[in-house]
Amino acid sequence: MMNKKIILIAIALIGLSLQAAAQVRLGLRGGMTVGELRFDRDIIDSDNRMGYCAGLVVDLGIPVVGLGIEASAMYTHRNNRLTDGQRSFKRHYIEVPVYARYRLPITGVEHVFAPIAFTGPTLAVLFSDNAPAGYDKRKTCMSWDVGLGADLFRHLRLTATYGIGLTKALSVVDREYTGTTVVGKDRHWTLNAAWLF
Repeated sequence: MMNKKIILIAIALIGLSLQAAAQVRLGLRGGMTVGELRFDRDIIDSDNRMGYCAGLVVDLGIPVVGLGIEASAMYTHRNNRLTDGQRSFKRHYIEVPVYARYRLPITGVEHVFAPIAFTGPTLAVLFSDNAPAGYDKRKTCMSWDVGLGADLFRHLRLTATYGIGLTKALSVVDREYTGTTVVGKDRHWTLNAAWLF
């Protein structure tokens, strides 16, 4: 019984010391996105189009271990051109990505250069679009992102992220050929630069 109490106290003290050692940094982030809609049937297709994103980021890291959590609130503008008539389709989202991050500390140069890897979900909330008539777009979408990057001089973070849509972004009934619903999910690359204070 006494040993269990000592173990619980030791775990609590380790947890408190890690919490005290954790670093919280806030920053600004901006970048570009290149994305397409992947449809589940070949009736409609979408080509890669460039958009942009900007927002705020908070980074919580445990320096000794290299692990951390990064969360952002981003405005994201996505462009797509649909090949079933060459129509342009623009969407405006507020996105909230939450990533588990690993920062590899390289002894001697970690203040100048430190590679990072991260993964996690992103919730996107649609607030504006110019969807063609007949298209049913989702107000919320989820994606799973994976990425690599680097921290430079402890303040500048450069990242490349690939996002795979988990839920549909839009759907349309194919009235011309089959009468079935065609579902499109997002796939996108994002290149970002963030300044962490």
